[in-house]
Amino acid sequence: MARLGLVLLAVLSVSCVSSRGSLFPIDFEFIDVPDERRIELRYRNELAYTVCLLPEFWPNKAGKIDQASGQVFLVVGDQRFAIEEFNTGYCPDCSLRVGPGEIVEASIGYDAFSLPESLVTEEKHLEFVPKAYRCRPKAE
Repeated sequence: MARLGLVLLAVLSVSCVSSRGSLFPIDFEFIDVPDERRIELRYRNELAYTVCLLPEFWPNKAGKIDQASGQVFLVVGDQRFAIEEFNTGYCPDCSLRVGPGEIVEASIGYDAFSLPESLVTEEKHLEFVPKAYRCRPKAE
Protein backbone atom coordinates (compact mmCIF):
# COMPACT_ATOMS: atom_id res chain seq x y z
CA MET A 1 0.00 0.00 0.00
CA ALA A 2 2.86 2.39 0.82
CA ARG A 3 4.39 1.74 -2.61
CA LEU A 4 1.10 2.62 -4.32
CA GLY A 5 1.01 5.89 -2.38
CA LEU A 6 4.54 6.77 -3.53
CA VAL A 7 3.71 5.94 -7.15
CA LEU A 8 0.56 8.06 -6.97
CA LEU A 9 2.51 10.95 -5.42
CA ALA A 10 5.13 10.71 -8.20
CA VAL A 11 2.44 10.74 -10.91
CA LEU A 12 0.72 13.76 -9.35
CA SER A 13 4.03 15.62 -9.07
CA VAL A 14 4.88 15.00 -12.71
CA SER A 15 1.43 16.04 -13.91
CA CYS A 16 1.65 19.32 -11.95
CA VAL A 17 5.04 20.16 -13.43
CA SER A 18 4.07 19.30 -16.99
CA SER A 19 0.81 21.26 -16.82
CA ARG A 20 2.47 24.53 -15.83
CA GLY A 21 5.30 24.65 -18.37
CA SER A 22 8.82 25.94 -17.98
CA LEU A 23 9.76 28.36 -15.26
CA PHE A 24 11.68 31.49 -16.20
CA PRO A 25 13.12 34.29 -14.02
CA ILE A 26 11.31 37.64 -13.86
CA ASP A 27 12.61 41.11 -13.10
CA PHE A 28 11.06 42.96 -10.19
CA GLU A 29 11.48 46.29 -8.47
CA PHE A 30 12.73 46.37 -4.87
CA ILE A 31 11.67 49.28 -2.67
CA ASP A 32 12.90 49.73 0.88
CA VAL A 33 10.47 51.46 3.26
CA PRO A 34 12.44 51.78 6.52
CA ASP A 35 9.90 54.10 8.20
CA GLU A 36 7.35 51.30 7.92
CA ARG A 37 9.92 48.54 8.54
CA ARG A 38 9.16 46.65 5.37
CA ILE A 39 10.22 46.10 1.81
CA GLU A 40 8.01 46.20 -1.25
CA LEU A 41 8.28 44.15 -4.41
CA ARG A 42 6.66 45.20 -7.65
CA TYR A 43 6.42 43.20 -10.87
CA ARG A 44 5.00 44.42 -14.16
CA ASN A 45 4.28 41.79 -16.80
CA GLU A 46 5.85 43.20 -19.96
CA LEU A 47 5.11 40.03 -21.92
CA ALA A 48 2.31 39.55 -24.45
CA TYR A 49 0.80 36.68 -22.44
CA THR A 50 -0.37 35.90 -18.90
CA VAL A 51 2.17 34.51 -16.46
CA CYS A 52 1.67 32.78 -13.13
CA LEU A 53 3.76 33.23 -10.01
CA LEU A 54 3.90 30.24 -7.66
CA PRO A 55 3.76 30.70 -3.85
CA GLU A 56 7.46 29.81 -3.62
CA PHE A 57 8.33 32.62 -6.04
CA TRP A 58 6.16 35.52 -4.87
CA PRO A 59 4.93 36.72 -1.47
CA ASN A 60 1.30 36.14 -0.55
CA LYS A 61 -0.94 38.87 0.93
CA ALA A 62 0.61 38.27 4.35
CA GLY A 63 4.13 38.74 2.96
CA LYS A 64 5.01 35.04 3.21
CA ILE A 65 6.90 33.04 0.59
CA ASP A 66 6.45 29.28 0.56
CA GLN A 67 9.49 27.32 1.79
CA ALA A 68 11.94 30.08 0.88
CA SER A 69 14.23 30.34 3.90
CA GLY A 70 17.13 28.95 1.86
CA GLN A 71 16.42 31.11 -1.19
CA VAL A 72 15.37 34.59 -0.01
CA PHE A 73 17.73 36.85 1.95
CA LEU A 74 17.69 40.47 2.97
CA VAL A 75 21.28 41.68 2.74
CA VAL A 76 22.62 44.59 4.78
CA GLY A 77 26.32 45.24 4.30
CA ASP A 78 28.00 41.85 4.65
CA GLN A 79 25.15 40.33 6.69
CA ARG A 80 22.48 38.07 5.17
CA PHE A 81 19.15 37.50 6.89
CA ALA A 82 17.09 34.54 5.68
CA ILE A 83 13.35 34.96 5.38
CA GLU A 84 11.37 33.02 7.97
CA GLU A 85 10.28 29.54 7.00
CA PHE A 86 6.66 29.24 5.90
CA ASN A 87 4.70 26.34 4.44
CA THR A 88 1.67 27.13 2.30
CA GLY A 89 0.60 23.51 2.41
CA TYR A 90 -1.13 21.80 -0.47
CA CYS A 91 -2.71 24.47 -2.62
CA PRO A 92 -3.42 23.32 -6.19
CA ASP A 93 -4.47 26.73 -7.54
CA CYS A 94 -2.50 29.24 -5.50
CA SER A 95 -0.57 30.70 -8.42
CA LEU A 96 -0.98 34.44 -8.89
CA ARG A 97 -2.03 35.23 -12.48
CA VAL A 98 -0.58 38.41 -13.99
CA GLY A 99 -1.94 39.49 -17.36
CA PRO A 100 0.00 41.46 -19.96
CA GLY A 101 0.66 44.98 -18.69
CA GLU A 102 -0.60 44.19 -15.17
CA ILE A 103 1.36 45.11 -12.06
CA VAL A 104 1.43 43.09 -8.84
CA GLU A 105 2.84 44.34 -5.59
CA ALA A 106 3.80 42.63 -2.36
CA SER A 107 5.12 43.73 0.99
CA ILE A 108 7.37 41.85 3.42
CA GLY A 109 8.00 43.14 6.94
CA TYR A 110 11.54 43.34 8.27
CA ASP A 111 10.40 41.03 11.05
CA ALA A 112 10.15 38.21 8.49
CA PHE A 113 13.95 38.44 8.28
CA SER A 114 14.55 39.06 12.01
CA LEU A 115 16.32 42.27 11.01
CA PRO A 116 17.92 43.94 14.04
CA GLU A 117 16.62 47.43 14.85
CA SER A 118 20.17 48.77 14.50
CA LEU A 119 20.11 48.00 10.76
CA VAL A 120 16.69 49.45 9.87
CA THR A 121 18.09 52.61 8.25
CA GLU A 122 20.99 50.91 6.49
CA GLU A 123 21.02 50.26 2.73
CA LYS A 124 19.55 46.89 1.82
CA HIS A 125 19.10 44.61 -1.13
CA LEU A 126 17.23 41.39 -1.64
CA GLU A 127 18.70 38.11 -2.81
CA PHE A 128 15.70 36.59 -4.55
CA VAL A 129 15.10 35.13 -8.00
CA PRO A 130 11.36 34.96 -8.56
CA LYS A 131 10.20 32.81 -11.44
CA ALA A 132 7.03 32.57 -13.48
CA TYR A 133 5.47 30.32 -16.07
CA ARG A 134 3.15 30.95 -18.96
CA CYS A 135 -0.46 30.21 -18.01
CA ARG A 136 -4.07 30.76 -19.02
CA PRO A 137 -5.55 34.24 -18.57
CA LYS A 138 -7.81 34.91 -15.59
CA ALA A 139 -11.33 33.58 -15.97
CA GLU A 140 -13.80 36.43 -16.33
